[in-house]
Amino acid sequence: MKRLITILLLTSTVSTAGQNTTATETPIQTVERIFNNYIKYSEGTESPANKEAIAKALTSLQQASSEKDLPVLINAWMYYDPTDFSIRELIEPIFNKDKAAALRAINLRLKKKRKGESNKTAPYTDLISLKEKLSK
Repeated sequence: MKRLITILLLTSTVSTAGQNTTATETPIQTVERIFNNYIKYSEGTESPANKEAIAKALTSLQQASSEKDLPVLINAWMYYDPTDFSIRELIEPIFNKDKAAALRAINLRLKKKRKGESNKTAPYTDLISLKEKLSK
């Protein structure tokens, strides 16, 4: 009986260990995961847990981010827009930390326009405005 209980405890520990993927994620991985799920499921709303996790990740990235994080941050800045929650003010300080790198990443993103994006519609036009703002 004691052996059976031990096996059951080990099994439950192993099966729940893989469920919490956020424990080992970097902040940019958290942003990317939440953003990709948001886009994949065409969400207009977002869970409080995801809002809290992405806000925490972006706050961490304000302290330590790299140039390779910028494409994910640009796309999230453009398209992650759940009801009653804006991440733009959390991402823009990251862009302001290294304006030259941010401008390079924005220019690259503007060159790689996606289907449905237009110079006359948001959020593509918003990105053009952000570029102008960072250029000052």
